[in-house]
Amino acid sequence: MAVFKEAGHLSTEEMQKIAKEINFSETTFILSNEPTEKGYPVRIFTPGFTEKDVNVDAPPLFTDVFWLGYMHEMTMHGLAGYSISFSVSTRKDIRDHYFQCNIDAMGIYNKSIEILLSKGIYQRSPYFSTSQRSQSVTEIGYVMDLFGDKRPLNSMEAGNIFFNLKKSIAAKALVIGFKQVIKDKDIHKFMDNCLRTVNKNINIFSSILQYENLKPPQLLDNEITNSDVAPFSDKLMVFHTGFLFNLAATYYAAAMVTSMRIDVAGHCDASIFRDLKTISSFGRIMIKKGWIEKLPEADDRKELPDN
Repeated sequence: MAVFKEAGHLSTEEMQKIAKEINFSETTFILSNEPTEKGYPVRIFTPGFTEKDVNVDAPPLFTDVFWLGYMHEMTMHGLAGYSISFSVSTRKDIRDHYFQCNIDAMGIYNKSIEILLSKGIYQRSPYFSTSQRSQSVTEIGYVMDLFGDKRPLNSMEAGNIFFNLKKSIAAKALVIGFKQVIKDKDIHKFMDNCLRTVNKNINIFSSILQYENLKPPQLLDNEITNSDVAPFSDKLMVFHTGFLFNLAATYYAAAMVTSMRIDVAGHCDASIFRDLKTISSFGRIMIKKGWIEKLPEADDRKELPDN
């Protein structure tokens, strides 16, 4: 990490240029030596993504309907991630940052769901009627019955399946669109693998809902335009795709441990395995392209005496 003191006279463009030339994992500019109530004013730059990773002149690759639903889905990830980051932060300025991030994400969530509802395009989870009296599970077959007729899905199982399907369906449309504009052969092959994996998961869990006469979410494949101009860099498209598969594995794990039907838990387990294979391919291509940043590592105590 590089640190520059008394950097308040530098413009944002000058800071970005310095950070790019140094090419460290993090470049920090201390704007003033006089601390405020929240600490020292700083600007931090990392070599992640820049304006160059977005082609603002590219024609639309997805329709407004897709982006509206996608923004709504992504705010759920943001809320979960910001909450975890807030809970593991110690510095007050960092906690204040993630606190505000949560507030902003909740605002986007509320706005997006209100627009989806007003346009009549919000896809609701399956409806379950409720009993007037609570009932206890009295037979082990409620969980372990592998043969014969299976009991109906309960509300938690169906809700998790529907929740994961919506995210898989959005990811599928995104991959189809990205695959349409990517020219690199290695990345194109990676997107093909992603598409096979997500199609397998969608088909399995949609069939489970349909067998129960529950309607799965609608596909978004028709919300992709015929543009062949990439709106984002290959690096951004690969990173975002891999990010979605990492998230999918965590959500399938949550669905697996909360499912009381062993066949559903087994399908979640298999989906995690398929996603992990895709995540492995994602890691290899990120390393091959030099797009993955090395995180700080613990000191190797065995090596220290030799240095």
